[in-house]
Amino acid sequence: MLKNTRQFSSATSIFKNLKLKIASSLTSSLSSTDRTKLLQSLNINVDEEGHRELKAQKDELEKKGAVPDKSIGEAVAAAVAKEAAKNKELSQKKIDEIWKRAEEATTERLKNDLLIKERKLAMKRWEMELEEEKNRLAREKDQSHTGNVNALPINDHPILGKAIVDLGYKRVHLVSAKCLSSIPIWEKQRVYRHDRAKEMAADKMKSLSLGLPGVIAIHETNDGDLSILDGQHRVGMMTILQELIQKKGDEEESNLLDLTQILVEVFPMSFSPHYTSEGHHAKDIFTEINKAEPVAVLDLPGVAKGRTVERKIINQASSELQQSFPEMFKPSQRCRVPHVNVDNLRDAIFGAGIIQKHGIKNKSALIKYLLDRNEELGDLYRSKDSFPRISATALKKARTHGFFLGMDSSWLYK
Repeated sequence: MLKNTRQFSSATSIFKNLKLKIASSLTSSLSSTDRTKLLQSLNINVDEEGHRELKAQKDELEKKGAVPDKSIGEAVAAAVAKEAAKNKELSQKKIDEIWKRAEEATTERLKNDLLIKERKLAMKRWEMELEEEKNRLAREKDQSHTGNVNALPINDHPILGKAIVDLGYKRVHLVSAKCLSSIPIWEKQRVYRHDRAKEMAADKMKSLSLGLPGVIAIHETNDGDLSILDGQHRVGMMTILQELIQKKGDEEESNLLDLTQILVEVFPMSFSPHYTSEGHHAKDIFTEINKAEPVAVLDLPGVAKGRTVERKIINQASSELQQSFPEMFKPSQRCRVPHVNVDNLRDAIFGAGIIQKHGIKNKSALIKYLLDRNEELGDLYRSKDSFPRISATALKKARTHGFFLGMDSSWLYK
């Protein structure tokens, strides 16, 4: 038994609040049981009050149908912790590394939140001073300095730095990957999938000279809060790449890929006063960006409106199925038979109307339905030695792992 445990209950209120935020960032996507197991495996002791708070946060998110308010850096840290927890004999050094990583990611996001609040206060102070100066000049009937009065002194963004260009409806910045990893994901975004980011990082290591095509899209509320609308997996990839290059200490690779200057476009809601809701503004931009990209229909804002429970059941069952058959799931949405992609599976279940058609009320019922269909397909694909348009390699792998839902889509409509 490892001796160095982290006690939340004995911490000061401020320290405890920070620790709870870190624990939340590590476990926000897990069930109560899995959350407890993960925290125990990392020797993180949360008192009853802390567990109630973490559960309340998760319940609130599920009620809203939103993803946890955490940054890419926190999502990467949570994925690393979850992977490490599978090892029953974690060393104290590894536990400390996981905690430190989560602590740094959460602290960085909270630091950004403070910078945004400070900037907002500075803007308010400037507006008050501007109004006072205008009133003074009006009283003195001296307009000789009015040009200076209208100059805005706050030009550089406290997190993103100076804008390269400001088009009104959007600004363009050059931002470091480290900075981007501290920005939260938009609450209606797709779930961050670490396996996809890892595969992207492995591929990019083979083509560093191509640089980083594309741009990261960020939404800015009227209060100045930032969230990543598009590019979360690319930011995850860059976070992983940064660590890989640092560990290797390869200066040549570091020169090939400059992770200190990433092209970012920021869409401020302040330019669109006709929008009364920050969520609608962000949703419309997100939808516009992804019209030409393979986003699952289930993930498009507004599509699953009023079907939050159905979406939750599909998400949970699909994730559990992926955990049960990890060899048969691939990060790519263009994976080949007999594999499936978890987002494609979610979309297919939603599109086929399986939840409503079969009166499925919870995750367990959907998992049973999927496993029953899998068994039926298994009987079919075990009945003969070969099938048209199915390679021997694909058939062998499906039989080896006992997973057949990726062989064809006929099961969706039974």
